[in-house]
Amino acid sequence: MTKLKQQDYGLMDIPLSCSIFLERALGKYIRINKTTKNFLHDWNCALLDILKSSHYNIHIGALGRKIIKAAEKGDYVVTKYVESARTAPMHALHYALRFSDSVDFFDKKVASNCNIKFVDLGCGFSPLAPLIQYKYNLDDAYCIDDKPEIIDVYSHVAERVAGRAPHSISWDTAKTMVTNNQLNTVVAIGVLPYMKLSEQISRLKFINANFPNFFLEIKYNNGSDNIGEYAFDLATLQKLRMSVENTRTLESTLLHNSLHYLRNFIGAMPNKREFLAGERSLFLSR
Repeated sequence: MTKLKQQDYGLMDIPLSCSIFLERALGKYIRINKTTKNFLHDWNCALLDILKSSHYNIHIGALGRKIIKAAEKGDYVVTKYVESARTAPMHALHYALRFSDSVDFFDKKVASNCNIKFVDLGCGFSPLAPLIQYKYNLDDAYCIDDKPEIIDVYSHVAERVAGRAPHSISWDTAKTMVTNNQLNTVVAIGVLPYMKLSEQISRLKFINANFPNFFLEIKYNNGSDNIGEYAFDLATLQKLRMSVENTRTLESTLLHNSLHYLRNFIGAMPNKREFLAGERSLFLSR
């Protein structure tokens, strides 16, 4: 694939690629039940169909057009694209592992008889919240994305596939709702690492203090110079550790979740460890 420049990406390209790559990697690397498999396939079919509308052309860049064009030729072309386009296989596996772990997180919470009232922070085009709402027939499902164009497409896709969509709210609204017992669970996958560290720390502290249940992804700088500016380093993590309660429990779940992710990634792609070098994902949960 020709290397794309930053200006070649449209607003909806990366969210689209995440959803398309996710389905292919789940089918290849992770065993999922038929309900989830069918839901993801229907989700991506509806997503691609809706994005082909001329109404959204302005938000589709070179990457998005490549994906849509490949999809028009058939699923096998999309699969080939995902498996061979530069770093796409590694990113696809990453999306699949964190999605699978998010679903497992919800399954355990529901099984423990929690009255789940949840929000997906930074939903993009992820089918996670609509899937969980559909799977467990939940009324209290919410989503947050700061791009109204993304929410517009997301809601149309959810309504077409599941018959309803999670309610779109802002982070400020979510903060009010959780203090009024209208929310008790938050998932934030692939969103916090795009915020300044000060904002991440502020949100992490608020979530720890107010949400009984959470599953969160942050990025950790493993000592490399070639690193994202919003990744945590050891000193920042230690400082955060000293400023929050329940540190021992949080650390144990972080280690468990993150080692589980690393084992599964290396097991699936033993020759792609460079993807994990320098900057890697850490997962906090409760």
